[in-house]
Amino acid sequence: MNILLIVILLSFMTGCLSSFKVTGYSGGTVIIYCHYSTEERSHEKYFCVGQYSLSCKDQIKTGLKNNWKHSGNFSLYDNTGENYFKVIIRQLTRQDEGTYWCGADKPILPDSYTKVELDVKEDDCYEKSVTETAFLGGEATIRCNYSEDYKDSIKYFCKESNDFKTCVYMISANQTTTKAGRFSASDNRRERFSTVTISNLTEDDTGTYWCGVETNRTEQRYITLITQVKLLVIMSPTTTITTTKTTAPPTTTFQSLSSPSSSSPSSSSPASSSPASSAPASSSPASSAPASSLNRSGK
Repeated sequence: MNILLIVILLSFMTGCLSSFKVTGYSGGTVIIYCHYSTEERSHEKYFCVGQYSLSCKDQIKTGLKNNWKHSGNFSLYDNTGENYFKVIIRQLTRQDEGTYWCGADKPILPDSYTKVELDVKEDDCYEKSVTETAFLGGEATIRCNYSEDYKDSIKYFCKESNDFKTCVYMISANQTTTKAGRFSASDNRRERFSTVTISNLTEDDTGTYWCGVETNRTEQRYITLITQVKLLVIMSPTTTITTTKTTAPPTTTFQSLSSPSSSSPSSSSPASSSPASSAPASSSPASSAPASSLNRSGK
């Protein structure tokens, strides 16, 4: 009984509101949501690491509202409209494991905290990075594998911003097929993979995307980005038509050697109507015979 009272008292003294565990993967990213009360909107928000909240070391801290703050591998965005701030930790390593605290800085009262236990796993079953190439105007289909642990989780897909510090939500799926504009997603729980299809591709679709899973419980929400997908949209190859030039066979032209005044074969002279007449006269036996022989044939 005394131990329970001490724990409750320490919770009030440190302002600890809740705690939850977050799982990430080496080389990947986690996005952690930290909730706070309406009265704490105006206070600075921070994310620190250490065994105890009162002595933890700030990893990032900001008084900016509804704007990103970046520091190394950490980014923080305070969404005052929804009473939460989210923290992104990129390029995770095993050294990032430990106890973290989401905090709202109060000048007089004890700060309000949410305890976060971060576990970073090395899992060779996951592809850390893949590259896909698709054609302009076509579609790209991306397959994202996940483990049995995330079978019931929401499947999450986002596109990395140009500064590589944030990831813009594109679409998510939970068992059934979901469609949002040119994006569609489905979840095959039996085979443990989700599929995202982007149709009518444009050059702006080129970029870096992430496949992940979302865990969402009451005031315990986080997203684990597992596989990096680099999509390259290129022009489709031009179809080349090969034309073969056909050369017509040579045409032989026969020129008539008949006299212009001759109108029929019967009136033409023997020399002009016979092909043999083109030969010299000396080569024809008939032309070399004496004239008297011609007279005998006519007798």
